[in-house]
Amino acid sequence: MKVHRTVRYRLHPGSARKNQQLHGTAGACRFVWNHMVGKLRDDYDYYGECNFHYMSTKAIPTQGLGRTFTILRRYSYPWLQDYSAYIVKSSLQPIERTYKAFFKDLGTGGKLNRKPPRFHGKWTITPSFPINYMSAKVSGDSLYVQKVGWMKLDGNNPYPDGQFKSGTVKYECGKWYAYLVYEVEAQACLPHSIKAVGIDRNIADGRLVVLSDGTKHGGPDLERKVARRKRYQRKMARQVKGSNRRKVTKVRLQKAFQEERFARLNWAHHVSKGIASEYDVAYVEKLNIRGMTRSAKGTREKPGKHVKSKSGLNRQILTSAWGTLELCLNYKMDVCSVPPAYTSQTCHQCGHVDKDSRKQTDFKCTACGHADDADVNAALNVLAFGNGAAGRGGGDTGGAPCHSRPRKRQEIGRRSRELSANFPL
Repeated sequence: MKVHRTVRYRLHPGSARKNQQLHGTAGACRFVWNHMVGKLRDDYDYYGECNFHYMSTKAIPTQGLGRTFTILRRYSYPWLQDYSAYIVKSSLQPIERTYKAFFKDLGTGGKLNRKPPRFHGKWTITPSFPINYMSAKVSGDSLYVQKVGWMKLDGNNPYPDGQFKSGTVKYECGKWYAYLVYEVEAQACLPHSIKAVGIDRNIADGRLVVLSDGTKHGGPDLERKVARRKRYQRKMARQVKGSNRRKVTKVRLQKAFQEERFARLNWAHHVSKGIASEYDVAYVEKLNIRGMTRSAKGTREKPGKHVKSKSGLNRQILTSAWGTLELCLNYKMDVCSVPPAYTSQTCHQCGHVDKDSRKQTDFKCTACGHADDADVNAALNVLAFGNGAAGRGGGDTGGAPCHSRPRKRQEIGRRSRELSANFPL
């Protein structure tokens, strides 16, 4: 079985010419992107549709805009010939894909879930360009890119024994990085007994992740990093636009954002590795994080309510790295989603549902009097709903307390089906 693995390396151009060529390639991709987006917007405003009669082929990733790009490269803008045509043409693939999805939703007459592609600003978009096995190649610790040359790769990650497929070259915080995707062999191991665990996600600092066995994982320590990032934001807001000192502050601000992102990613990898080393299957709530973090500002005609408190809640959810943790779990173990309805209001002992049973971090059932930690009780319910949907009965709770005994498979399955029917996601 083949799987894909992405590895991040530091890319050393080695000379000023190669560094300038990398910037030029990223600039050419941005220039052609903006030109095509403007052309398609004009076509849509004038004709009501965009012409995509040149379909994609296996030889070239996108042919829908290929003829227009060829004309631009040969006659209108000859300076584009200094850069790889394949790389610049590959960067146009998301335009065609997004517009086709946009017109598909528009033709059905329903709600548009996608927006047309936007213009890429020179100072708002990170300089980057895509590569693959036809426009680049990897040999040991070196990377070759068309019209640029060989460049050295450096990083703490080992070089995987696999075939290079694709990647992205990015300019982050004043340095070039290469994100390379390899196709490697999956290390499959069949466990003798399947152990399952339920996971409840929270926004409290001391318990971002709570397992059904009672284990609680706190979030990463970001207090100093957040304070540094906010200080650079205030400093940059006071400086004059276009000044050299503001450019220096902007690079430092980018590094502060990068440190926060890497700290959350490092925390998610450590927590997911600990869970995957003890269990084989993880059940998580199917949360619509994008919808949960939607702004409550509203419109001018219908302004929203409690906008400030909702923005604070959105900020806490986004900094808790819920989606990153689930993403890290997905390729380390089997992850199954269950309906999130009433998982925190249901008593795991008797199945009684009452919102008055939960009081902050404590849970005490109003029917049977069962008392437990609220988050642990929710994680046990997630495990029970998942086991019921999978037909595994009560399953292995992974050393949970004695009150978390397995329940009947018919009862759990019926309860899970009722929740799914009454609260569709």
